[in-house]
Amino acid sequence: MSQQLLIILGIGLLALGTYGIRFAGFHLGAKFNFSEKYQVLLSNGATVLLCAIAVTTTFFEGQNFAGFARIFGVALALFLVWKKVPLLLVICLAAASTAIIRLLGIE
Repeated sequence: MSQQLLIILGIGLLALGTYGIRFAGFHLGAKFNFSEKYQVLLSNGATVLLCAIAVTTTFFEGQNFAGFARIFGVALALFLVWKKVPLLLVICLAAASTAIIRLLGIE
């Protein structure tokens, strides 16, 4: 098999798996009644997982430190979100500030 075919097959399998998980979650969620305690626990668990991933990708790229430019960009984005700046502007300003800092030689 060629490399392109393997990539396309991988994308297709990931898409089917994602759809299957969403489909199963929708139908299983309708069949099971979780108590309020467990609904809050599942919601908090998902939030903690997403925050942990965000922190990890902010500080590390692979097994190496991501650099101060990325940390500055994320900090600027968090500040702008806190100030309720529109999302598109937040993304553009954070990316531009990170790029400018890297151009200045600060990794």
